[in-house]
Amino acid sequence: MNRKKTLTFAQFLVINSQLANISDTWADLWALIFHTGLSVGRLLALRHDDTDGESILLREQGRLKALRVELTPPAIAIIVRRRERYPEDIFVFQSHSNRVKYECRPVTLIAFNSALRQAAKSLPDVNVSSSSARNIPD
Repeated sequence: MNRKKTLTFAQFLVINSQLANISDTWADLWALIFHTGLSVGRLLALRHDDTDGESILLREQGRLKALRVELTPPAIAIIVRRRERYPEDIFVFQSHSNRVKYECRPVTLIAFNSALRQAAKSLPDVNVSSSSARNIPD
């Protein structure tokens, strides 16, 4: 009886709304996972230089090969909005924490998962992880 349930689109939207209340970064990351189907680790390493307006180039990471991914209009809009909102950032999801005040580093997976847990509290019977947005049924 310990089966994993996939989120419904309505639940995805509830979590996205809760994340937006915490931070636009978390909501944008959650939505970009949904729109691209990519892992959060690949997206955290994404730099603005890796985008050309229509696709993104995911750099080689360990055993993961470099990959070019065509973007949907909503995914393009998220990346453009982040560039406009944070024009000095190198990473699409760059940390603005005092912890890394003088360094350009992406946000951490630990921080994202913490925000995700907090946002998912309104859905008590659902297990949510950073990969949950990749499995939303159409």
